[in-house]
Amino acid sequence: MLRVGKIPFLNLLPIFRALETGFPVEYVRFVSGHPSDLNRKLRAGELDISPSSSIEYGKHPERYLLCPDVSISSRSKVMSVLLFSHRPVGELPLDPIAVTRSSDTSVVLLEILLREFLGKRNRMVRTDLPPGEALRIHPAYLAIGDEAIQAGLTGVADHVTDLGEWWNRETGMPFVFALWIVSRDSLRERGALLHRFARTLIAAKRIAREEIGREDSAIPGPDWIPREFLSEYWRNLSYDLSGEIEGLERFFRLAAKIGRIPAPVPLRFLDIE
Repeated sequence: MLRVGKIPFLNLLPIFRALETGFPVEYVRFVSGHPSDLNRKLRAGELDISPSSSIEYGKHPERYLLCPDVSISSRSKVMSVLLFSHRPVGELPLDPIAVTRSSDTSVVLLEILLREFLGKRNRMVRTDLPPGEALRIHPAYLAIGDEAIQAGLTGVADHVTDLGEWWNRETGMPFVFALWIVSRDSLRERGALLHRFARTLIAAKRIAREEIGREDSAIPGPDWIPREFLSEYWRNLSYDLSGEIEGLERFFRLAAKIGRIPAPVPLRFLDIE
């Protein structure tokens, strides 16, 4: 069986819906986990391919290849990577900022935005506290995925900063939050299955994009999220990569500048032709 990571967030629901309903994937075992969990499993050899944090590839490029032209990106606001605070972000004190344990890329992105564009060097503190409780202790809290969406809809803080929108405002570039990362070790052992799944993934991406764009889209969502929000959310996401590479390379350069990766990394892709 091919071991494939599965992030249980709404951002990937259209992709996995297309994969599981439109293609024969009897050779696949999906392994669910938050991005930071899947990063660890991929690094430990427990997964063959996974949608994983972009920074995971940046930290260990010698271990991985990238599935071509597929990602989780935003070209402006992302709506599910949000910094909650009681003051505008430019007025935050230099106290430690609470961040979710579920994310790796977004934490580095927040550090870059604070340092490069506001001159702030806040320490990041991982926490399991829900947003409201974290904000009673810290001046700001970084949430991702469904937790961020729910906290935004319920109005947990006076100020909400969308990190995708902030990055785009400062750089004019899209931001690549996650990549489909292939283990080089798995390629030696399960090469045929990996190539088969990568081709299927590209096809599923096209189907998901077409479904998102339809006015009568039948992609289900949880009852607590208004349908209008879901439609806007999915349409703001990009599942492509070819047009987002410049933003990804800028992110890696800045991550290296602040010491979160040793150096900017070359992008090396799985050949699926």
